[in-house]
Amino acid sequence: MADPNDITTDLNALHSAIQTQIAAAFPAFRTVAFYQDDESEEIPTPACLLEMDEFEDGDTDPGNGQVCLSLRFSARLLFSRQNDASGPIQARLAGAALAAFVNKNRFGGGVSPGIVISGMTDDFRPAVSGRWSIWRVEWVHREAFFGTSIWTPGPVPQAVFVGIAPNIGPDHVADYTKVWPA
Repeated sequence: MADPNDITTDLNALHSAIQTQIAAAFPAFRTVAFYQDDESEEIPTPACLLEMDEFEDGDTDPGNGQVCLSLRFSARLLFSRQNDASGPIQARLAGAALAAFVNKNRFGGGVSPGIVISGMTDDFRPAVSGRWSIWRVEWVHREAFFGTSIWTPGPVPQAVFVGIAPNIGPDHVADYTKVWPA
């Protein structure tokens, strides 16, 4: 049996969950997709184009040999300006709603709750920026764990042995080895 304290993030499942949950929560989006081709000018709008932009060292050392990474995601919200002059305000309203949705959301993916970093205008492609109103929402999951725990499948130690005396050697084991907590 696997250690219940061993949390591993499945990046494929997390991507799928983010895409599925945003599509379900925002049915007005005609497109919700990760890593959509930037060059396509025929993206059905309104659209939510998702990316994992980067990862960096996370805030936690799990102490089990896994690496903790902070995952940064973004969503570009595209609204057409061609037939609707309300595209700019609609993009911002959708951005605020999406920020509220991703804030504290774990997406069931073995990550810490999402923290919204920013919302801003975005020049998706300068050549077509007059066609679309684009708003970008960025969020981070500060803790995602990757790799195999060194404690799997064995038990996690419950006692920590601490050396507390200057005397070292087999005759002084009782002096410097105590179980914490006592």
